[in-house]
Amino acid sequence: MMAEVGVTAEDYPTEIHEYLSAFENSVSSVDEMLKKMMSVSRSELLQKIEPLEQAKLDLVSAYTLNSLFWVYLTTQGMNPKEHPVKEELVRYK
Repeated sequence: MMAEVGVTAEDYPTEIHEYLSAFENSVSSVDEMLKKMMSVSRSELLQKIEPLEQAKLDLVSAYTLNSLFWVYLTTQGMNPKEHPVKEELVRYK
């Protein structure tokens, strides 16, 4: 991924290379999971699973969206701990 956008190890401090590699792997994993989930329509998926599993899927989806918003706020230089998203994440937990 980093190689795809032309980023080299010289473009950032070497101390963070491990963290960036781990982050890149995590993003790739999330991307793969999302592709699998998006390959089936939501209504089709919900028909195949029990109501409790449907509720769990909804909960995990909401938690994931709020977590991604937390990351977005961080990338924008905002403190997500001072944003209502923190309360939502606690509520979903």
